[in-house]
Amino acid sequence: MPSSLEIETFLRTEKPHHLFEPAQESEFVWPEYKAHSIVNIAATIAKIFGKELPSVAPPLAPVYWRGFESSTRRIILVLLDALGYLQFLQALEEDPSCLWHNYIPKGRLFPMTSVCPSTTATALASLTTGTEPIVHGLLGYQLWLREYGVLTEMLALKPVYGTGKETLLDWGLLPERFLPVPSIGTLLKRVGIHTTALIPARHLRGGLTRICYRGFQRVFGYNNENGLWSLTQYAITQEENPLNFYFLYWGGIDSTIHSRGTEHGFWQAQLRLITEACQRQFLEKLDPSQREGTLFILCADHGFIASPIEAAYDTEGNSPLARLLLIPYSGESRTAYLHGSLKHSKEFLKAVQECLEPHFIIKPTSELLRAGLWGFRKAMPEARSRLGDLVALARGKHYLDRQNLRFVLRGRHGGLAPEEMLVPWLIFRLDG
Repeated sequence: MPSSLEIETFLRTEKPHHLFEPAQESEFVWPEYKAHSIVNIAATIAKIFGKELPSVAPPLAPVYWRGFESSTRRIILVLLDALGYLQFLQALEEDPSCLWHNYIPKGRLFPMTSVCPSTTATALASLTTGTEPIVHGLLGYQLWLREYGVLTEMLALKPVYGTGKETLLDWGLLPERFLPVPSIGTLLKRVGIHTTALIPARHLRGGLTRICYRGFQRVFGYNNENGLWSLTQYAITQEENPLNFYFLYWGGIDSTIHSRGTEHGFWQAQLRLITEACQRQFLEKLDPSQREGTLFILCADHGFIASPIEAAYDTEGNSPLARLLLIPYSGESRTAYLHGSLKHSKEFLKAVQECLEPHFIIKPTSELLRAGLWGFRKAMPEARSRLGDLVALARGKHYLDRQNLRFVLRGRHGGLAPEEMLVPWLIFRLDG
């Protein structure tokens, strides 16, 4: 069995090297959709239960899960938003008493990759459909939706430059029909697996929730970390199906790094908060019959990186870049999709490079599509229009900025840096 370090080394080096100069290669982690990414989780869940999901991406490599499938009747998957693999290792090193130390020797802790871009909207859609971003089409936090003629913030489905309460729901967008592929709630139900999702109560009717959680047979809303684990324990006592999948989402780390940054222990405090609640409100309350056949998996959608003010490139006002764009940049501030106003692609590429290099690497979208940055399977119809003509890949801590968000967001993600792209996979049995 390969070690976690060997898998990390593989993920750091497995990329289309022809796209980058040798000095740039170590800066990026390429999404590994074949068998080492969050896209592969859906098929893995089914595989552990002895089922197949033929329409989704293949399962994770066996090293991630082989040996845990015997007698499993319940899987609890916990997604800690923004807990990158490197950050998780840091937290474990800083806190020898952390609960997760107790379970790592009984299970496995390996890195895997997020998707591109490494952001919640895209990653959650990939995890809850088992398909690559190019297939489901939710290709970033802010997308140019040609069919509605507007740059859209995809969490609340509202215009990026809107100032009121109007959303695209008012324009006729139906979240349940936005993705062209079914959810794992629907797919797992077809093969006899009962599904339960637990999400923050304030997001129960949110746009992204309605997009991603279609088909789940039970959806609970919780108000705090204690409520999350208490509801999970309650849900287990109400089971009627022999095979059950639970998907738990916690966003405390993500919101903290955006508002407070990556230093001074703020995000670590959030990790302790959810971890201690797990022990107190869930693990300590399970009786042996509830532990029996239970597989626990902890993972994340992406990691994070600091975003200092001085690393911003302002795309508004008199920005030279703004004059080159047909619409404002979309996607992510660290993986930006650029729609050109110039007729000739080479002319547009050269002009953008003069604006953004050396802090960004600028590549034609067509070149990155061929290299599989968003996946290799057939693209959904609107994917190409959403990706634009060029992609700006951030180097270091650099990012594009608008609406003066550089003074608000102190931590970011969305790029290809190892801190953003490597996420943890911790798996163990509760009856072991």
